[in-house]
Amino acid sequence: MNVTSLIALQRFKGIGRTKALKVASEVPSDPLEFKDYVELKFSRRAMETRLAWDRALRIIEQCEKLGIHPVAVTDDTCYPDRLHSIQGKKPKPPVLYIKGSIDALRHDSVVVAIVGTRNPTENGINAAYGFGKFAATNHIPVVSGLAYGCDVVSHRGCLEHGGIAIAVMAHGLDIVYPPEHLKLADQIIEQNGCLVSEYPPGTKSARWTFVDRDRIQSGLSDFVIVAQTGKHGGTHHTAKAAQEQGRKIFCVEPQESETDHPSVEGMYDIINNQGAEWITNPEDLLLKISGHDRISQGDNTEVRQLELEF
Repeated sequence: MNVTSLIALQRFKGIGRTKALKVASEVPSDPLEFKDYVELKFSRRAMETRLAWDRALRIIEQCEKLGIHPVAVTDDTCYPDRLHSIQGKKPKPPVLYIKGSIDALRHDSVVVAIVGTRNPTENGINAAYGFGKFAATNHIPVVSGLAYGCDVVSHRGCLEHGGIAIAVMAHGLDIVYPPEHLKLADQIIEQNGCLVSEYPPGTKSARWTFVDRDRIQSGLSDFVIVAQTGKHGGTHHTAKAAQEQGRKIFCVEPQESETDHPSVEGMYDIINNQGAEWITNPEDLLLKISGHDRISQGDNTEVRQLELEF
């Protein structure tokens, strides 16, 4: 596989995701052939090419030390099929960095993302935890971002009931942010889940990396559940990406006492602008996902018998 070549290619200034993806299947894995290729294709000088290749080798070495698996988009065995739906100005990652179980990303059945505000109300916390629990008890992996608020609560609801969790990070996997969630990140890996990033070790988070990671959260999922969100925040980026990727979006209907609360105001925008649907409990979700392509006809009886605790 040419994962080293793709990592090296992205070390060049001016060669981003789109250009790397266009040549992903043809860029050579041999260092000498790589040098000739980029000099001819991108008019890069030999010294620049050598530096990029050396940086890529250092990244690969660091990944090996940290137990991180870099996976190229050309790797049909390990690269998640669902991510191929990410297109447009911010397409799928040419290289995905994974710490933990790669199998968690290639789950044959339904996968759900549970996202929301970092400042949820008690009802928002209960929704995020309840749907995380529901997913776990029904063998549905949960994708989220390990951030404060709804993200971390949904992960806990999943993990505390034996589920598989996938955390999409906005930085290199040599660190966990926020650091208070380090133990939870370890638990995700211990329970056959994984941490995921499109950034190599050593990459620090920034405002734009948080925005960019939101498209991967929806891309790795079949459905997106918004537990609660205000007018602004990353949840809106995830919902927009989900709409572009053809994912269904569900918003947990707020309690009557909270319809005007700042932490739920953004739900109405997602309903109106991203074509989301209201749900009130796991039974609602069950009814809406039972006909999904990843739930085969032979499994419909089992789907109807899923636990409905919330």
